Amino acid sequence: MATTENRIARWKLVLGYGVFSLVAFVLCLFLTFPYDTLRQRAVEAAADAGYALRIGSLRPGLRGLTATQVRLSKAPNGITPELHELLASNASMMPGPEELGEPLNIDSVAVRPALLPLGVAFHASLLGGSISGNVGGLGDVKVAVSLSNLDASSGNLKGFSGVDMAGKLNGSLDLTLPKTRGQADLSQANGQLTLDSRGLIIQGGNVTVPMYGQPTPMDLPKIALGDIDARVKIEKGLGTIETMQAKSEDLEVQGTGTVKLGQRLDVSQPDMDFKLNAEPEFVKRLGILGAGLTILPTDKADPKFRVAHLSGFFNRPTFGPPRGQQMR
Repeated sequence: MATTENRIARWKLVLGYGVFSLVAFVLCLFLTFPYDTLRQRAVEAAADAGYALRIGSLRPGLRGLTATQVRLSKAPNGITPELHELLASNASMMPGPEELGEPLNIDSVAVRPALLPLGVAFHASLLGGSISGNVGGLGDVKVAVSLSNLDASSGNLKGFSGVDMAGKLNGSLDLTLPKTRGQADLSQANGQLTLDSRGLIIQGGNVTVPMYGQPTPMDLPKIALGDIDARVKIEKGLGTIETMQAKSEDLEVQGTGTVKLGQRLDVSQPDMDFKLNAEPEFVKRLGILGAGLTILPTDKADPKFRVAHLSGFFNRPTFGPPRGQQMR
């Protein structure tokens, strides 16, 4: 009997030491983790892309390593060496929006290791909803992203983008990117993209669009886009639109065609046809843009629609009548 009791006591002792060692290891990892170094590297990576990143705090959380009170903005005049140094130092006094730009406010961003696929999982709380997913893979790079209940009117998205919007956005992206010369190759990707918005409205704002080869600022009128449903299947870098439609009290849009993905998204090449049915009052509200819509050719199968074609590159798009058709 004593031998059995001693064996049980020894087992408990070994288990207790094991649990204590594990807890001590995790605690020491959290206490000694180089949070400031990681924050500085994230700030520097954003600055290299022309963005000002500010992180309120970076600490362990329930979802993993968690950054809170995150603000991301596009610096109007670029990131100067002085501004870069100031952001990296996490100074308490920062320049205003005239230098840093209007920020997109992100409540929190959490990252943690993931096993399937082997890589990193993330979860961001922003715009009243969330963006979550994972990136990883031992061979090909696998990317999965889910957008859930994002509110376009929150998070200072208006200040960040220049467009005043309202409505809800959901969606998902699943991609597998083969590697070319050791780098993930977007131009050979496979997967699927889906978008689902409800009650989306552009209430105004200002955007810069390419006109006659020159970036031109343009004021936006109110545009009710309504409910948008889109699904794109991607095979070997060619995205084929399976479904694309939007309908509201202002207009109805139907889209078909393909997008040839490039090494970067901005150099991807759309080859897309659109059918547009705009209400007369909406056309008047568009002003010069509305005049452009009225001279597009009508659809031969359904004359209530006008037809257009989008080509070029995403960073230099060309929008006009379909091939072989002339404006009215």
